Amino acid sequence: MNRRITITNAQGQKVIADVVSIFNVKSLNSDYIIYTFNKKDENNKIKDYVSKIKFENNEYILETIDDNNEWDKIKDIIIKMEENN
Repeated sequence: MNRRITITNAQGQKVIADVVSIFNVKSLNSDYIIYTFNKKDENNKIKDYVSKIKFENNEYILETIDDNNEWDKIKDIIIKMEENN
């Protein structure tokens, strides 16, 4: 992975994440990002995160996906992306 972003977390700390993918979902009229801190979970798999991307006040904001219908669509897209790789 060669694309990185700097994220300011809830504690105000700046952390570096590797970008896995950025994609647009036209039916939701939104952009999304998959990123990782390259830390492994309890199953020894690298944990990925997904957020909605918003552009406000000349900066990008990552938002949590709270809507279940939106999350279901995003999961389906991610599964299709993995199948094509």
